[in-house]
Order: sequence, then C-alpha cells, then structure tokens
Amino acid sequence: MILFDTSFLIEYLDGAERTRTFLDANEGRPFFAPSLVLFEVYRGVTRTGGEVRLDAVQDRLAWLEPIPLDAGSAREAARIEAELLDAGQPINLGDVLIAGVCRHHGSLLVTDDDHFDRVDGVETLSY
Repeated sequence: MILFDTSFLIEYLDGAERTRTFLDANEGRPFFAPSLVLFEVYRGVTRTGGEVRLDAVQDRLAWLEPIPLDAGSAREAARIEAELLDAGQPINLGDVLIAGVCRHHGSLLVTDDDHFDRVDGVETLSY
C-alpha cells in the first residue's frame, strides 16, 4: 500500500513535475493518504488563502483514499513515540501519528522528509 506524506501532496498541488512522474510510473495502483496528512494540506490551504480554495484542493486530491487514525494506528504511534524518545531522536507529533498509520498498515510512505528514516518498521521512498 502506498501512502503519501504532506510533502508530496503539497508539491503535487504546486504542479511539481517529479510528483507527476511518480504517479505516472505507478499508474493503476491504489493511492492512500493518512487523514492527518489531508488535514495538514487543508490547513495550509485555509491559512494561505489566495486563489486556491479548499473545495478545489479536495477535488484535485479525489484520487486518494483517506486512511483514518484508528485505534490500532494510535497504539502503534504511541509505541513509535516511545522508541524515538528512548533513542533521543524525537520527531514532531503529527509525523509520529503518520508513522503510526504507516507501520500499523505495513505501508510504504512516499515522502521527502528524511526524519521518517528514524522510525523502525516504516519503509520510505523519496520521489
């Protein structure tokens, strides 16, 4: 299962060619995003205002299936946070929750953020 991080979706919405190249190379595969990632994208849109409207962004991301932060993902996120704190390598809480969703579902996370590399059991792919 391929899950996208906020970094990918923001670049996609900005029209970055490398995101289109990635999607084209993986055409026909189902794509997912943790609901927290969608929140981060929508939050950015509402805070920046401008010409981009929230409904338009939602329409442009209709190809994604949201994955909720369910009880299993929340438990996994708690484990991840404890592991990172014990190792002295914390990451922000939002990314801990995203990592929890990924590890719980055994998903590949497409991201440009290298701090996810600190999380054991979360496979990442830079685009």
